[in-house]
Amino acid sequence: MTMNPTFEPYGGYALTNLHQAGGEETLRFEAFVTLHGRKVLHVSNGGVGGSHRYQPVTYDWAGFRATLATFEGYAVGWNAGSEFAGYEDADQLVNRLIDVAALNRMRVVPFVLDGGDYWQTGECHRFTRSATREQVIAALTGPEYAHRTPRVWEKAVGDFVLVGDVVGEPVDGECP
Repeated sequence: MTMNPTFEPYGGYALTNLHQAGGEETLRFEAFVTLHGRKVLHVSNGGVGGSHRYQPVTYDWAGFRATLATFEGYAVGWNAGSEFAGYEDADQLVNRLIDVAALNRMRVVPFVLDGGDYWQTGECHRFTRSATREQVIAALTGPEYAHRTPRVWEKAVGDFVLVGDVVGEPVDGECP
């Protein structure tokens, strides 16, 4: 797989300073939305249901409205074609970015098999903690999995990719 060296998953949007806690109806969290590494929005949800709350990083309200409109516009395009297209697209994107942050922090290499869809089920597979990324890929390309179609988490892409398309480095961090 040939990667564009300037490619950034999710249009360059990501979350930083993510803090999560249970929640009654929805996940309780707060974080900063970044664009190309720069904080552009603060987002939170109290965990009792309802939409996410977006706030400015600075007191520039006009800039905030423009930044939020740009983020929402990107989210509409990103979410187009999904079963929830047009329904709180920005919140859907933030929810995905929360999952991406959790997968990026894992110390194990998550993977899905055949038609498995982590984004629909939240389910993935993993080997023991001691298995390196190279060992996982070697196992998934070996005879035991020859009849399967494994896809591994690729941090550089922000998604699960076919084992033959792996391009990134090992993922390190805390388990979600």
